[in-house]
Amino acid sequence: MKWRKIKARIYLALVEYTSLPLLIGLLLLYLSGYCLTTTKVARLTLGLLARRECILLHTGVFPYLVGVLAILHALGGFGLMINRRIRNDTLRITLELANLIIVGVVFLIQLTILALA
Repeated sequence: MKWRKIKARIYLALVEYTSLPLLIGLLLLYLSGYCLTTTKVARLTLGLLARRECILLHTGVFPYLVGVLAILHALGGFGLMINRRIRNDTLRITLELANLIIVGVVFLIQLTILALA
């Protein structure tokens, strides 16, 4: 029971600490994506996101970092949901392991392969 509370706190911390950086990262990626096709974003951001900056944001390491934040956020969110909703210990451990393998490992490997390609 105590281990379950510790895991819930870890999952909650993951969700809380990744929320704001993920929001900012997604907003920047969203705006910079529009900036690649229109000049309205440069005016909207008062010139902070011009075409050059948008290209740098989209082709650099930034999308990978936002992807890692999204993976951590999903890992924490799913883990918290599993920990709170599933009462059967065997099923909960199985789902937490599946969450770690699928979300934590598989998605991170896919993201890394895409970033290196």
